[in-house]
Amino acid sequence: MEVPPSYPPIPPPRRRSWLHRILLGILFSVFILLLLLVVIAAFFDKQVSQQLVAEINKNLKTELRVGDSSLSLLSGFPSASINLSQVRLKDALGGQLLAAEELSFKFDLLSLFGDDLKIHSVRLRDGAVRILVNRAGKSNTDIFKEEKNAKKPATESTLRLALENAELKNVAILYDNAPTQQAAEMLVNQASASGNFSAQQFRLSSQAEVKIYRLDSDSSRYLAGEKLLYDAVLAVDLKRGVYALQNVELTLGGNTFNVEGLAVRKPDATELNFKLTSQEGDISMIANLLPGAYHEYFRAFQSSGNYSCSGTVKGRLSKTETPAIGFEVALRDGKVTSEKLQSPLRNVSFRARYNAQPDGSGEFELADFKGDFGGQALSLSLKVNQLDDPMVDFRANGALPLDAAYGLFDNELITAGDGLVRLNRLTVQGRYADMTSMRRISQVNAAGEIQFNNAALTYNKVPLLAETGFLRLEDNEFQLDSFVLRAGKSDFTLSGLAKNLLPVLFADSMNTADALLEFNAKLRSQNLDVDQIVGMFSVQTTVSEAGGKAELDSLKIEKNAERSFAMDKLKGSFEANISGFKYGKIEGKNFGGQFEFDHNNLNINGNASAMKGELMLDGNARFDLHPSLKMRITARNLDLQTMLAQCENFGQEVITDANMRGNLNGRIVIWTYWDNVGAFDSKRLHALADVQATNGELLGVKMFEDFSTFVHIQDLHRIKFTDLQNYLEIKNQRLYLPVMFIQSNALNMTLSGEHTFDNDIDYKIKINAGQVLLNRLKKHDSDLDPLPEKKGGFNLYYSIEGNLDKYEMKRKKKAVKTEFERSEAR
Repeated sequence: MEVPPSYPPIPPPRRRSWLHRILLGILFSVFILLLLLVVIAAFFDKQVSQQLVAEINKNLKTELRVGDSSLSLLSGFPSASINLSQVRLKDALGGQLLAAEELSFKFDLLSLFGDDLKIHSVRLRDGAVRILVNRAGKSNTDIFKEEKNAKKPATESTLRLALENAELKNVAILYDNAPTQQAAEMLVNQASASGNFSAQQFRLSSQAEVKIYRLDSDSSRYLAGEKLLYDAVLAVDLKRGVYALQNVELTLGGNTFNVEGLAVRKPDATELNFKLTSQEGDISMIANLLPGAYHEYFRAFQSSGNYSCSGTVKGRLSKTETPAIGFEVALRDGKVTSEKLQSPLRNVSFRARYNAQPDGSGEFELADFKGDFGGQALSLSLKVNQLDDPMVDFRANGALPLDAAYGLFDNELITAGDGLVRLNRLTVQGRYADMTSMRRISQVNAAGEIQFNNAALTYNKVPLLAETGFLRLEDNEFQLDSFVLRAGKSDFTLSGLAKNLLPVLFADSMNTADALLEFNAKLRSQNLDVDQIVGMFSVQTTVSEAGGKAELDSLKIEKNAERSFAMDKLKGSFEANISGFKYGKIEGKNFGGQFEFDHNNLNINGNASAMKGELMLDGNARFDLHPSLKMRITARNLDLQTMLAQCENFGQEVITDANMRGNLNGRIVIWTYWDNVGAFDSKRLHALADVQATNGELLGVKMFEDFSTFVHIQDLHRIKFTDLQNYLEIKNQRLYLPVMFIQSNALNMTLSGEHTFDNDIDYKIKINAGQVLLNRLKKHDSDLDPLPEKKGGFNLYYSIEGNLDKYEMKRKKKAVKTEFERSEAR
């Protein structure tokens, strides 16, 4: 009997585990829930958004408009959120109060199915809020309707605020209060507040990070560019209108304060009573108390040492009122550093006090400032009373070592310093308004002196050295005594009297007070390098350094405007004696005369030796945005070769200093112009000249070789001519040569023509044919005696036209005669 094969038993099917079934159920439930939320969101999206906007508008006198809206049930689950985009809210004065990219609300999900929409969180992002109070005291924020006790119908849905959290992100705040003359502009990078806002009493927790662009009060600007941070906990009692600061930490401009006190809201104002105590900080707090440009200048100053700072804010804050503000700062045994100081101030001690009252009055005092600056003692004090009409009392004594202090000039062109500037019992006392007024400056008291002791600066790459000298102040007059200055290759010794220094120093950017420095001084110089002095006040930046030609031109225009503005505040004269001067290749000596400044005008009158002769100068230079120069020159016995060499042959290569000999006498009037970037405008150059050349010779002029047909070539190599006199004009980039008779050993001719700055020429020439023929039959005259003048006979007429690189000489009798007649009538 055959036994069948045996197989292992087949196991019974296993049941799925209970855990597996639970997981599947959970996943299925989540899927159903997500699907349900999507369906609900789609169903309620527009309905809820429209309901929310409608409910908000019911409480507004103006209107809230939105571009789009969306309902989200997933992002903040178990809360739902409504996101409104392109939000615009009108203000109470017809303008716009709010503009934002996004305004979102969070609320209880279940409130979707009830009559009340319970909102507990709000967020504003990427927007701007503009708050105004006009001259009548009306605010644009008066947009909410007064609450009414009328009972709403049971079927009407309502909007209930149960806020617990509010958030701002990237929101600009603009504030302008006309009655108090205050304005502000700031950016809230991030701010949040949390608490049970629907309760009458609750704890409010808030944090913020704010960038202040400006805080304006009257005509002064404060805290520009500073960052404000705070972390605060307040106890709020809405029924009593009391906000008690419990744990507030505020950081402003590098100083951190603990703040305590109360704010009590009244029907017409909020009463403030705060006390600030510094946790950590430095003297940058003083810069925060200063307005405008002073704040910008001193904000980089920092300190270490025994520092203390405290402040108070007390009084009423309303549409038309501001509280009193007071601060006290002190530093003992400290060190002051700044990027403007090349060496720190050491052993610094001082006390500073600031007090501003609601009526605009107040005072600022910096007392007992003492320190060691680069090994030199320095002490000063400043007291300013009546901030609304400042009364200033400034005192200084000590020395400024320029190797440590040249950065205080805050000028990027000043790159090095050395030596000392001593302040000897310097005092200035009086009303600030009088210091800026030309009419009332005499009421200011000033005394003391500034002494220069090998005081050196490098300005725009040019070394300046004030070897000795005193600037003595006596009220509105100051005396410059024995002031010896070296500027690069130039040197000056100055002495004289001036007045109105303070109005000029304190003049605003538009010089609205018409400040004018009036002076009468003497100037002595052994050497004056005009090029270097002019270059020192010019833009030296290259195109690549500036970032392009347009940027470089912009720098030049700005520098030109600065120079014009500075020159406009000068009125006075220098009696000048200059032993030697140099401008380009022009060299002169023994200049004696006057430099008279009258606002943007500089009148020059004097005599000098130059070009182996004498020059008399009488001119006027205008230093406005488009500078110009008009100069009358009387020349006596100038050497023609030297003149051409030093004037670089006037930019032409036909007759150069290598070709010309003789002397020049004459009178010249020249008008020159520059554009607003300092470029010479050759198109507007105009000159008139009555000149006479004597003992003249022309050597090796290549152009004359074209006349070898008529003249011995030896005569053309060296032409000696008789005295020449003519009237020349330069205009429209052309030299006009009126008809003239030239008598020489080589050839006698009558000549007129035009020669452009591009070397295009048009000359007309008349030659006596009989004399030419006779001259060709003669031998070369080694004595170079001029040919006798011959009239009548047969004449030849030539026209030379073209460019010096390529020109043609043709016989044109009629054209030459016509041009001679026109030239004589010119």
